[in-house]
Amino acid sequence: MKAALQRGALTLALVLASSVSHAASIQWPSFLWNDPGLAPALKELKSTFEQENPEDHINSVLIPVSTFWDKQFADVSNGNPPDIGTFYDSDVRNYIEQGLLEPLDNYLSAASIDRSSFVPTASLGQKDGHVYAVPVVVNARALFYNDKLFRDAGIEPPKDARTFLDAAKTLRKPEAQQFGFATASKPGNASLNFIETSPLIVGFGGGYFKDGKPSANSPETIAALRFYKQLFDENLIPRGVETGVYRDMFAHGKVGMYATGSFIASVVEGADKDVYKDLRATPLPFPGGQTVSVTVFLGVPKGAKNKDAAAAVLMRMLKSDFQLRIAQIGKAYPGRVNMLPRTFFDQNPWFKAFENASLTAHSYAPDGVEQYGPEIIKIVSEGLENMLFQGVSPEETANNLQQKLTDFIATKK
Repeated sequence: MKAALQRGALTLALVLASSVSHAASIQWPSFLWNDPGLAPALKELKSTFEQENPEDHINSVLIPVSTFWDKQFADVSNGNPPDIGTFYDSDVRNYIEQGLLEPLDNYLSAASIDRSSFVPTASLGQKDGHVYAVPVVVNARALFYNDKLFRDAGIEPPKDARTFLDAAKTLRKPEAQQFGFATASKPGNASLNFIETSPLIVGFGGGYFKDGKPSANSPETIAALRFYKQLFDENLIPRGVETGVYRDMFAHGKVGMYATGSFIASVVEGADKDVYKDLRATPLPFPGGQTVSVTVFLGVPKGAKNKDAAAAVLMRMLKSDFQLRIAQIGKAYPGRVNMLPRTFFDQNPWFKAFENASLTAHSYAPDGVEQYGPEIIKIVSEGLENMLFQGVSPEETANNLQQKLTDFIATKK
């Protein structure tokens, strides 16, 4: 037993020694450095790692989200990769399928981090028994609501689609620029708009793919599209505004409900303490009984100049003490399960809905064809824009998408 422990310690020392034996300038360009939920936690991770490894430095370069995805993929593909890459569900599958990420198995073993402790959607960062990217947070969607607005209106939180729609109408006060709900309502940012509308689509039991086959014209998806269009047409959501604008409206008590990830709580807390006190959450009240999540992954691209030091940063992030810090600072469910003490839930009672969702949610990435996510998202977002702004009916939108997605997948066979 003693010999085995000594061998384990030696293995850990050998893996970690390469990251501290010489000064490393770890290149980590990302839009996350300005993310309202994750940025404070990542900045603390940077500070902690640099204090514990004084010869190393994390070069945190802020890249606007509007250009980040294309830039990162071009840099990695063209042999000029960063040391740490940032990925969402569909992006990570694309990188893995193209062999663009380093395996992390040896680092995880040396750091005594069991992959079975990861959240379920972490499987998207794995292939053929190997781990290529690790989850930072899983942002499962539940329904946030402003309890004060509901109390003032004399109504209860919604339990189904009908009471949701009734609440959205009751909470709408044009003279006060108050809305019952908020979701994507402006063309442009395809990826973000796809994510923002996914709670409605998946909440109704719909989706654009199932088991790798297009399902855009399923009855459930059509029902969700009708519901979305009704919210838009009846002016029950802020129309023509950026996501950041309606998030700010929610944070200042001008929106009654918002189906999003737990991270938004940190935005609300920073914007208005009184609104934060009235923040509550409940599972999505839609007929499909399902929810969706966005998982943020980190990985080490092939050809990274400081791959050992970069992996050491990832392992530090996965340690139990920092998993708790991610939840405390960013109000998000961390990448490993059972990391949060009961006191955290006592202090943040609304968080329970998100823990439950995090352990059962479906990834927002197209089911069975996750590696084609970016291309599929562009097709879907164009269809949704035509529905909202060009007068295309939900039924025609669904059928158009079904045909376009079928044609797209045919090119990949």
